[in-house]
Amino acid sequence: MRQSLPQRRLSAKLVSLDLGATARMTIALFAVTALQTILVRLPRVGFLFEYVDFVLILTVFVGVQPRALRAALVGMAGGLLQDLILGILYGANGFVKMLIGYTLAAASVKFSLDSKVTRLLVLPLASVTNTGLFAFFLYFFLMLPPGATFRDVVRIGMVSLLGNGVAGLLLFPVADRWLGKWVAVRSNDDPIAPRAF
Repeated sequence: MRQSLPQRRLSAKLVSLDLGATARMTIALFAVTALQTILVRLPRVGFLFEYVDFVLILTVFVGVQPRALRAALVGMAGGLLQDLILGILYGANGFVKMLIGYTLAAASVKFSLDSKVTRLLVLPLASVTNTGLFAFFLYFFLMLPPGATFRDVVRIGMVSLLGNGVAGLLLFPVADRWLGKWVAVRSNDDPIAPRAF
């Protein structure tokens, strides 16, 4: 027996899953963390992904919107996931990425940072800031590898700047497509509202 047109539409709607902003952010965080963990462990090309930080790219993507709470939570949760996987100085990555996300969201209230070009200009700055603050925490808690110099930290910062910039070119369009309408701020929203997440 053939179904009528309204019944087909109803059954098609029941199959589709409409995820909200929190669910999409959570899935995106776990996906980029898993992707980074898998890519670093690849046999011949894993070294190319050692200095690419997918969680930072997601934090910058969310942080350029004027939603401070959402940006801080995405940065903190992603950084804590990285800390759990890496096992180095628990909380440092979470704190650094939370600061970066919150600072970007607070700055985007005053300045329009939500354009494709601006995101690509903000990402290298966030990458260098991430490397510098994380190296400071390692130095402060005496966990910096012996013999590491300031020149090594600058070299790692420049390589991660390049890696994150190239990865941002590839990942920002994907994030725009999958998270764009959930992250975008409507004009009648209060930018730094507690209901931001």
